[in-house]
Amino acid sequence: MDGDRVNRPQAIIDAHLHLFDDRANAYSVFEAPDATFEALVGDYSALPHRYAFEHYSADTDSRIVEGIVWHEFMSRDPAREVNWAQRLADSLPVPMSIVAMVDFLDPRLDERLDTYRTLPNVTAVRQHLAWDEVNPQRRMAARPDFLRDEAWRRGLGRLRDHDFRCGLEVFGPQMCDLVEVVHLYPDIEFTLALMGWPLDLGPAGFASWKENIRNLAQCPNVCASLSAIECIFGMDWTIETVRPWLLTAIEHFGPGRCMIGSHLPISRLSFGFTRLYDAYDTILAPFSDEERDQIFRTTARDWFRVGLSSSKRG
Repeated sequence: MDGDRVNRPQAIIDAHLHLFDDRANAYSVFEAPDATFEALVGDYSALPHRYAFEHYSADTDSRIVEGIVWHEFMSRDPAREVNWAQRLADSLPVPMSIVAMVDFLDPRLDERLDTYRTLPNVTAVRQHLAWDEVNPQRRMAARPDFLRDEAWRRGLGRLRDHDFRCGLEVFGPQMCDLVEVVHLYPDIEFTLALMGWPLDLGPAGFASWKENIRNLAQCPNVCASLSAIECIFGMDWTIETVRPWLLTAIEHFGPGRCMIGSHLPISRLSFGFTRLYDAYDTILAPFSDEERDQIFRTTARDWFRVGLSSSKRG
């Protein structure tokens, strides 16, 4: 590894994080223990009810943060939360893009999307569709078949009238259906969240996941978000466990379509930001400086238009 690379802080754009304040927005996960959330992230009793930018800045002081991508945090009132996020973005010292919650079966979907369009920092929307056939507590959707539902697909098609990227959070076994949806809508750009969130981490699961990653990577309208490894691989994840999955995603998508996120403050429940990004540095050491810069910074900047207002969207 280049010795200078070790000594200089890595400039990043954080592709996936949460900032929230339960005094401003209502979150059911803080009102009472949430079995589904706990099944996804483990014991979250240490998770703060308020995580502000100053907390994030303190956690990330080992890197140079040039921009962030805020993701909704399952508020009881997503519209209120995203308006709060826009006011936050207006006040921050770094540019912040916003990923807002959406439900493509919402009868007021067009109204919701029109509202989001008035907020200059909203550049993407996402829907939680993860459904574990085995464990009923690991189900973030109301039912398992949204990706195959014609009415849901028609709702997704409404994005053609709006300049938003679309994140669909699924588990690995659902990726076959996701591939079909992505093929149906080549004019909509999709974010693959959490590397497709594999559930089976054994050899058979890896082979199945790799095939789906290969199929998705053949679609030019998909970009991969490499984040939340503590949710995928457990709070005691190791570099050796993460490495083959991360490198496989990058091998198929390429550095120009892969981006890294901290998943703060959830990742604080594991080893925290610095150890996480040190691990990313170690895994990505074989890549060139340009490729690393794409994965750590420019892919997220360009995909989520970090620093660009709605009037500048292409």
